[in-house]
Amino acid sequence: MTSLSSYLAIIIGAIIGASLRYAVSILQFNFMGLPLSTIIVNVFGSLIAGIFLNKFSGNSYLLIYIGILGSFTTLSSFNIEFFNLLTNQLYFKSFVFFFTNILISFLFFLIGFYFFNKN
Repeated sequence: MTSLSSYLAIIIGAIIGASLRYAVSILQFNFMGLPLSTIIVNVFGSLIAGIFLNKFSGNSYLLIYIGILGSFTTLSSFNIEFFNLLTNQLYFKSFVFFFTNILISFLFFLIGFYFFNKN
């Protein structure tokens, strides 16, 4: 059974992550019709995940990875925004939005992991 402190770590992290996500979303970054707020949080969240991979365990892991990063980065917003671009027949923007989120986020994860985890 999971301890109360584990749940509290996730809850506190989720409050922090969701608050940061909201702060970025209200700025409504757009470039050429692309909703950049989602790209920004996914890329930055991936960078942080890569930097701190395997550095935390227990409640610290739950706080940072499950709580903060889990509520800061957002696949649900990505899906909604991607769907909206597709249904508005903005196919090129859909393509750019999709691959920017996936490839750039993974690239920043790798950067975080390889450049900040040198032994």
